[in-house]
Amino acid sequence: MKQTALAAALCAAFTAPALAKGVEGKQVTVLGRDWVVAPVEDMAGRYSATRLNREHLPFRPPAVLTARQAVRALRAATGCSVNLDTMVRDITGTYYAQMICRK
Repeated sequence: MKQTALAAALCAAFTAPALAKGVEGKQVTVLGRDWVVAPVEDMAGRYSATRLNREHLPFRPPAVLTARQAVRALRAATGCSVNLDTMVRDITGTYYAQMICRK
């Protein structure tokens, strides 16, 4: 059990800084957690939200469900509403959603 936790912590330690440098987008803070929100290149009006785990604690519980944090991050970064019917999460923990922007 300790070896698994150590391996996960090491993986998070090496991948989190690379993610922060490689992702272009707007960084916002929601409930003390940093998120990077960026538009998806293939689809207009679709955005991704990725939480940065700078504390390198992979198994800690979130302050609020990460889906709710992602919605708040997407709203804060874009100023638009999130179409909840289109929101999905991939295996890496990145959320994708279509935004509804009023003009």
